[in-house]
Amino acid sequence: MKSLNVNYMTRLDHLRFFAALLVIFFHIKGKIILAPEDFGLSGAFSSISNFIKNWIFNGSTGVSLFLVLTGFLFCIISDCGHKKIKYSGFIYNRILRIFPMMVLLAFIVITASRQTSTPMDIFRILTLQLNTGHKYTGWGHEFYPSGPIWTIGVEFQFYLLFPFLAFFLVRYGVKYLVGLATLIILIKYNLFILKGNGIYYNLYHSIIGRLDQFIIGMIFAVIYKSHFIENFKGKNISALCLMIVSLLVLMTCFGKKDTLSFTIEAICWGGVILAYLSMNLFNSKFVDKFLAKLGELSFSIYLLHLPIVDMLNRMFELSQPTTLTDSIIAFSWKIPVVVMIALLTFTLIEKPFMSLRVKYTS
Repeated sequence: MKSLNVNYMTRLDHLRFFAALLVIFFHIKGKIILAPEDFGLSGAFSSISNFIKNWIFNGSTGVSLFLVLTGFLFCIISDCGHKKIKYSGFIYNRILRIFPMMVLLAFIVITASRQTSTPMDIFRILTLQLNTGHKYTGWGHEFYPSGPIWTIGVEFQFYLLFPFLAFFLVRYGVKYLVGLATLIILIKYNLFILKGNGIYYNLYHSIIGRLDQFIIGMIFAVIYKSHFIENFKGKNISALCLMIVSLLVLMTCFGKKDTLSFTIEAICWGGVILAYLSMNLFNSKFVDKFLAKLGELSFSIYLLHLPIVDMLNRMFELSQPTTLTDSIIAFSWKIPVVVMIALLTFTLIEKPFMSLRVKYTS
């Protein structure tokens, strides 16, 4: 996303689109059970089916990638805290970026739940409590498929903290961020011991559960600014090895719901971000710009994919996919529809407000 406060890094938008795709795949995969037979191949290719199954069934990790990217980008914008951040300007820009789509979606939910809606719903919006009020996802999901709205509350809570974290990063060094992430992990451990594994989804949807992911994004921004990868001979090979190792470790964590699961996910995605930004790729300006444009739409794509896909299923009386082929067909035509509608909301809702942003670093 282009900013007045830092040079535009198109590859971060590439990764945003990838994160959005992971979440969409996870939500519209249907009731498929992948096995080697789904590929029409022998058992020798079971590793292929397991690889694909892992990524489709664990696409919710795309949320972790979004959050790590947020911490990474803001730390880059602030030059790892060395630039002075005007707090009011920073929050003003965040409101312009987040609130238009958030308010639109919130009032759609209120319209769908008019009979039971109260002024407290408006208060919930103003206090960023969009990650509460539902037993397993975001507010209002029982009335309208608005589940992903929960991340807005958590992201904005981090926005309120970030300028302080950037200031403390300069004052105390990166060890401050490491110490704070460690404290958050200890708090999560305490909650797991006292409340049991049932606390996992409360942590999943809360700033306490996710703050270490934002912080890890900041730490990887510090590593990136130190030109860590460039210190190795064969920069491309080193970056590729880092990406492969990060993705393999990430896959081993799929399905685990313990104290360190969010932390390890964040570290792995940090490695992917560091590697992706360090490799020499995309000599084609068209490919680079095309992926970056899709990344610009990722906020609308993320918020709107559930209601759009549900609408398409009802319009065409479609059942949930039960085979890999059905899922691939569903992905191939539903995602372009989501992207086209996201382009509309980006152009009419997001972009006009983004043009009002101000410079907040010096």
